[in-house]
Amino acid sequence: MKSTFAYTLITIFWLSVLIAQNDSDLESYGFIDIKTDSMDVPFFIDGIFVGNHPLVGPIAVIPGFHEVGYIPPEIQHRKVRENLTDGLKRVYVAASDTLEVFLFYDHYLAQVQAMEKEFKLQSIMGVSLFGVLLFLLFIIT
Repeated sequence: MKSTFAYTLITIFWLSVLIAQNDSDLESYGFIDIKTDSMDVPFFIDGIFVGNHPLVGPIAVIPGFHEVGYIPPEIQHRKVRENLTDGLKRVYVAASDTLEVFLFYDHYLAQVQAMEKEFKLQSIMGVSLFGVLLFLLFIIT
């Protein structure tokens, strides 16, 4: 179910890109030009993979707010999103405007993986402490 939904979103996204490229009235679309400090970095717009750096040109999008980043959607936890502001940006794209977005990549993906391990360890520790508390309560009574 989840993968079908993802494929549907990808199809809708690329159809909008094709329409933007074939439409003679490009004023109804905005463009995002993504730059980074590293080579061969994967880029995502609204959780949809759009290519690796360097991209051929700006990506056509519908005007409005978009999330641009290199962090894959499957590892975008709330805490990770809050802590890695240079790897995931929320931007506003106006109609018939090209917005240049620069993402710092250098060590952030390693930080994402380290943060995921840290959050998992925190969860395990929390469950363990709760289990010890329950154990002590049952022994006392």
